[in-house]
Amino acid sequence: MIFSRGLGYSVLNGVVILVRAISAVIVNKLVVVFLGPSGLLFLGNLKNIYTILQQICGAGVYEGIVKYTSGEYRNRVSQVLQAGFSLMIIGLLIAALLFGFFSSYIFELLNLTQDESSLKIWLSLGVALSLICFVFHNLLQSFFHGKMEYKMVVLTSAISVMLTLILSVLLIYFFGKKGVVASVLLPSVLSFLSYSFFTKSTSQFLKIFKKSTFDIVMIKPLISYTLMSVLAAIVFPSVLLFIRFFLTINTGLEMASYWEGYSKLSIFISGLAISSISLYYLPKLSQTSTSLEIRSVILWGLKFILFIAVPSLVMLYFFGSRLIPLLYSDAFLSAFFLLKWELLGTALKLFSFAISFLMIAKKMTKTFVVSETFSGIFFLLLSLFLIKHIGVEGASMAYAGTYFVYSIWVLVYFNRKFKFFGKN
Repeated sequence: MIFSRGLGYSVLNGVVILVRAISAVIVNKLVVVFLGPSGLLFLGNLKNIYTILQQICGAGVYEGIVKYTSGEYRNRVSQVLQAGFSLMIIGLLIAALLFGFFSSYIFELLNLTQDESSLKIWLSLGVALSLICFVFHNLLQSFFHGKMEYKMVVLTSAISVMLTLILSVLLIYFFGKKGVVASVLLPSVLSFLSYSFFTKSTSQFLKIFKKSTFDIVMIKPLISYTLMSVLAAIVFPSVLLFIRFFLTINTGLEMASYWEGYSKLSIFISGLAISSISLYYLPKLSQTSTSLEIRSVILWGLKFILFIAVPSLVMLYFFGSRLIPLLYSDAFLSAFFLLKWELLGTALKLFSFAISFLMIAKKMTKTFVVSETFSGIFFLLLSLFLIKHIGVEGASMAYAGTYFVYSIWVLVYFNRKFKFFGKN
């Protein structure tokens, strides 16, 4: 029962995520066509910078709201929402200050010249609008996700994804680099606006949100998710920014651009799989209280990966030589040797995430902080070592190696802690 029902939710959400992934692929193709392979580096750096700002705004609060509105505080939904909103507003102000303070460095990292002042203004205004919309959308979606109204979550996502795809293609085609910036910032705006199609449900949210008076005590249980969010914002996006910079210096702009293309492909695949199961997976893990219940949910996640994700990765490897020119250009085939390492790393990442989701579901803040910090530093150091001795292939090998070590750790640690693979 748990498998069939969960599979239904995940497949439904998976269709939306698939469209989002296809949208990202189309955007990447247009970037390569209009800006060349180096345009992918611009897009990758911009996405990482925006992701950092999103996480500071309190993206991690989303998981906290989902956990508590579907679990122990389901009778205090109003106060959970108010506390989450307060934390996200504080995060928004911090993100805005950081962007303003480091704007010159950000523009330099994006290789924006003095002649591109209009693009800098476009970027600054777009980031401000997008982050505001991100906060409100995050609050709305976490509410419906926590209430397990999957249909609402999927429908609003579907609307925003389709609109983002159409507008991104048009903007990149007509405005070039400005269109690329818009393609990164548009999803948050359109995701928020998509709820305007469901006025009845949105009114229900507003009624519940204003139902109770603000209780500052409710902020405490959400703080751990905020800390996890901020840490996630600092570690891996920063590591990727540094690896791109190191690759460009040591292997050249061209090879660094090719690595970015293959790296993006692995991110699309893992994002597709993780997003497909997380809609159902996180609330179910949050509700588990015994080892048997945890085992049941985790085995469902592992089955999803084994029977759907892994075969897809194998097929992608065998048809990769035909697919890569379609996704990017024939020039990217010169770095085709990166694909096997990226796909291996993706498979290991999905396996480890199916188990490590427990850190979010069970609010294991200290464990998350240690594991995220260690894996990020390990990935960075291994990348620097292998890039220096092997070249661009070292970055992809480091990706696979990091998740190999991480998979062993999560399997041993969480089985010892929860004993979900024990005989009883």
